[in-house]
Amino acid sequence: NQYLEMYQRSIDDPAGFWSEIAETFYWKQKWSPEEVCTENLDVTKGPIKIEWFKGGKTNICHNAVDRYVEAGDGAKIAMYWEGNEPDQDGKLTYSELLDKVCQLANYLKSVGVEKGDAVVIYLPMLMELPIAMLACARIGAVHSVVFAGFSADAIAQRITDCKPKVVITCNAVKRGQKLIPLKDIVDASLVESAKNGVTVGICLTYENQLAMKKEDTQWIAGRDVWWQDVVPNFPTRCDVEWVDAEDPLFLLYTSGSTGKPKGVLHTTGGYMVYAATTFKHAFDYKPTDIYWCTADCGWITGHSYVTYGPLLNGATVLVYEGAPNYPDPGRCWDIVDKYGVTIFYTAPTLIRSLMRDGSVYVDRYSRKSLRVLGSVGEPINPTAWRFVFISLV
Repeated sequence: NQYLEMYQRSIDDPAGFWSEIAETFYWKQKWSPEEVCTENLDVTKGPIKIEWFKGGKTNICHNAVDRYVEAGDGAKIAMYWEGNEPDQDGKLTYSELLDKVCQLANYLKSVGVEKGDAVVIYLPMLMELPIAMLACARIGAVHSVVFAGFSADAIAQRITDCKPKVVITCNAVKRGQKLIPLKDIVDASLVESAKNGVTVGICLTYENQLAMKKEDTQWIAGRDVWWQDVVPNFPTRCDVEWVDAEDPLFLLYTSGSTGKPKGVLHTTGGYMVYAATTFKHAFDYKPTDIYWCTADCGWITGHSYVTYGPLLNGATVLVYEGAPNYPDPGRCWDIVDKYGVTIFYTAPTLIRSLMRDGSVYVDRYSRKSLRVLGSVGEPINPTAWRFVFISLV
């Protein structure tokens, strides 16, 4: 009933409904009350546009990280990281996350990245991926995350289109037993985009030591920079760039399955309020939850429900680098037990792939911590729903 009442109010009085929710975030400057939301979806009446909280000034990184540190929650775990191998893991508190975000933000500023500049991020699911997204948001730069399984041509198309000041990558990643040389793929994409007249001055490369050593990495002096050589030297405090609610936050390109990839530009204010609110209500979020969304940050689900939505609610997020069936099809439930995951959010495709191996890999784990199960990306078929519901409850 409460949900239906909220929903009805959001339809009947969208400006009032969303204003009240937006008030719970930090705004450097309040939006104009007459312009909470304006839209035109009719081409005959002018350009298509949807605007939220016009005139308001805020910063999504401040709302996702600083706000919780300032409120005294800096010691809470913001992120757990589970590596490709079961014995590889790490974690960051909100305070540690803020320090790392600020250091990278200061580095990006030092090499000339300013408000409105694009930064392409081609990283696997390391904690450095959400860190890079938040660092860009902190200084008003526009991040474009490219899924770290895409080809050099796909990256080159995106680089040519958004003309980034910096590309952020890592030397390699292991998915299961397969080594993927990400830096080599980026190198090839930079050659390709240069042919199209777009050169990128800096390729910031994180050394993923568990996959490949520095000395085995192809290197172009003057353009390539090791993350570990520069970023940790910068101060752990970085002023926030206050941006207009309608200033761009990120560019995410369509996968290009119907021709040239198209960049979809998401702005700051409306996205921040909506991502945080949908996370909070769809998952019945509670402050004690340990939340795991299996999506990669290269997709919109990863932007909204790995990085921004959960952190805007002060949640503890799990970031998993590896494949769901490595070293065996029980890996997901092993991770659930290891961290006490309470909310598990995945895709029907992943569930169907695990179904093929039967319930033997599910039954060997407790899974007692699970409270909420979610699926995304496509409608879930009844057989997959039953498998996940019966196996996990």
